[in-house]
Amino acid sequence: MAELVESEVISWAEQALGSKVVEYTRQSRDNGGRPAWFITCRNGKAQTRYYIRGNRGPSFEYNSIYSLDREAQLLKVLKRHGVPVPGVMAESRSPHAVILEFVDGLDDFTLITDQRERDEYGRQFAEIMAKWHAIPVSEFERIGFAIPKSAQEYLVQDLDVWEKGCFPHLKEPVPLLTFACQWMRRNPPQPPRRPVLAQGDTGPGQFIFKDGRIQAVVDWELAFVGDPMNELARIRTRDMWYPTGNLPLWLKYYSEYSGTPLDLDKIRYYSVIAMMTTALALGPVVQRLDPRDVHAEWIAEEIWSKRATIECLAEAIKVRVEPPPIPAPEHGRLSELFDVLEENLRDEQFARIEDRFLRYRMSMDLRLLTHIRHLTEFGREIEADDLDDVKAFVGTRPKNRHEAMVAMDQFVRRAGPDLDADLTRYFYRHAMREEALMRGAMGRVENAVVSPLE
Repeated sequence: MAELVESEVISWAEQALGSKVVEYTRQSRDNGGRPAWFITCRNGKAQTRYYIRGNRGPSFEYNSIYSLDREAQLLKVLKRHGVPVPGVMAESRSPHAVILEFVDGLDDFTLITDQRERDEYGRQFAEIMAKWHAIPVSEFERIGFAIPKSAQEYLVQDLDVWEKGCFPHLKEPVPLLTFACQWMRRNPPQPPRRPVLAQGDTGPGQFIFKDGRIQAVVDWELAFVGDPMNELARIRTRDMWYPTGNLPLWLKYYSEYSGTPLDLDKIRYYSVIAMMTTALALGPVVQRLDPRDVHAEWIAEEIWSKRATIECLAEAIKVRVEPPPIPAPEHGRLSELFDVLEENLRDEQFARIEDRFLRYRMSMDLRLLTHIRHLTEFGREIEADDLDDVKAFVGTRPKNRHEAMVAMDQFVRRAGPDLDADLTRYFYRHAMREEALMRGAMGRVENAVVSPLE
């Protein structure tokens, strides 16, 4: 599927809505996201706003299953059952986009500073989630959703999508993901009492709020039918991006509204895939970076996801992990050149850009520059430390990072459960080193932490 062309999207919207588009703004978000536009249409004297949600494009392999068309069909079912979601106004395959009702309000949960207000939204969200969980899954089966039966299917029906969209398309193996996927497949929990529709990427930041009320729950592209504890684990992921400040209370509210007891061990287990989904989606993307894409954001999200994945795996198997020492940066001649370039881009270029989307694009370049600086100033030392760690497993010291990743991936595929603890400790050190190389450029997850469940 080709990348979306803005002029073609706007032209189609006018035809589909039978109205003139008098204003449009491309959405820019600090966590990347899909191509999207806010538009204002005039039909006679009246003006109406809409939201255009575009296809993510060819870089994201999981689109073949978790598609924009599938999401549009799901929104129609949810709307019919009274779940507050945007209505679908028009759909198209060329350009690949949908037009949704515009929902007035905010979606940035970090703007709420009053903890009582945060908790009230948590209560409302739990009530709404219990409502969509109560819908018979046969409703979703009719529009193509698979219904799991066995314990293994409750995991693999979703995990299969991410693995198939990741591993065959990697240029270089990512042994941390290989290890985490193998561990999950070896340790599936018991099935729930009944399956539910899981939004798949749910929680704060995924609903629009205004005047003390949740107006709509948005972004259903990753929805699947599964275990309700899997759904709650996904809230834990969103909590890293948009901290609830009181995650256990949000879970308690859900249990009260749904009548479903909390199973914290299950939530810990499903937290692994909840955190890992981003890295599985972005693995092939960061290995084939498109200059026109949100390159620095994808690097940051992939790094964050791997670190959070291994933290949750360590929690699930009750292994204590320790961060590695990070080498001090070496400030030399190249550092001085980085200083000049960064100041020029930040103070001369970025400061004078008025267009919001172009400012966002320049912010990507500045973040990428920070990453390159770190690679230059202490990247060799970081790599040397990691090669030493890999030698302890494979027996010989690899020549470089690529050789190390290949050797570790082969080792992980042969390893048994007796090595889970040692591998978890190594991959945590590895993930923390990667994060150090992106320090100062991680965006919203710069200092994100995995919140406790109790």
